[in-house]
Amino acid sequence: MKTRYGLAGILAIGLLAAPASAAVVVSGDATSSWGEPQQTERFSKTVPLAKGGSIILSNVAGDIVVTGGHGDQVVIEAVKRGRTADDLRNVDIDVVAADGRVEITTRHPRRSGGWRHSAAVNYTLKVPRFAMVRVKTVSGDVQLSNVDGEVRAESVSGNVRVSDVAQVEGVVSVSGDVDLKSAASSGTVSLSSVSGNVRVVMLKALAVSGSSVSGDVELSDVTADRVSFKSVSGGLVFTGPLAKAGRYALKSHSGDVLVRLLNAAGFEVSATSFSGDIHSDVPLTIRFGGPDGDRRRGGRSQEIRGTFGDGSASLELQTFSGNVRIEGSAKAIPPVKK
Repeated sequence: MKTRYGLAGILAIGLLAAPASAAVVVSGDATSSWGEPQQTERFSKTVPLAKGGSIILSNVAGDIVVTGGHGDQVVIEAVKRGRTADDLRNVDIDVVAADGRVEITTRHPRRSGGWRHSAAVNYTLKVPRFAMVRVKTVSGDVQLSNVDGEVRAESVSGNVRVSDVAQVEGVVSVSGDVDLKSAASSGTVSLSSVSGNVRVVMLKALAVSGSSVSGDVELSDVTADRVSFKSVSGGLVFTGPLAKAGRYALKSHSGDVLVRLLNAAGFEVSATSFSGDIHSDVPLTIRFGGPDGDRRRGGRSQEIRGTFGDGSASLELQTFSGNVRIEGSAKAIPPVKK
């Protein structure tokens, strides 16, 4: 498809040779993913950021991609998309840089009865790796990677993916999946989704907490002293080592709860299921219940309490209509002495 430019567009193209710190706008015609005519307008701005500085990006409609790298410059590229030129003019991108802080805000016009979202804005940011980054969008996906400063990424309606970060604080979505990979934190990491899955691979933190209403939760290769997760209609899987005196609570209403142990640390377990089974591959010293659980009042409710080794760590596993299972690899769990 040929791109047509008006006089304003031609003049804007001539500005491409402007200094890196200047905002450059190019507008033209395009086509949306569903085949409707669409106007686009490009925005570019570069600002410096001092060591230890922060970046805050707030968007309403549109995707966000943030990548950390060398240097001390914040490179902001954005594309507005709307049905008409008026839609584009009605949306402003504000960039305020002061006191070691860069704030980027998408502003939509106010109309009677609420905000009028006439256009979407997609952002691509290249930031100093040392920066603290907080990004959020109402309707769109978020991707953030290669940042050593504290990070938080949020979307109301979209997937949120964060990877290769050294100080993650939170990854949150209401209607979308949450993915966290190769991350660390010296504090507590918050992860949640209402109608999406939560997946974590290779995380080392002091504590991890979160929830999912209608999605599954999978925590793989997670090292933490405290883990607390809840799910309403999804399953919960935790794979990782148990810290000595660590506390791990996994609770689901209608999903299975599975714990895969990667070490032989001792633990005390309390496991309950109303209409499912409870099984442990790890040899437990049972203090309450048994292989068939504790059957009460003619129902199938089961509960077991037991210990393995010195019982220093604590496992609290609950589900209403799912199964509970504890697994241990041959390397992690020593055989029972005869």
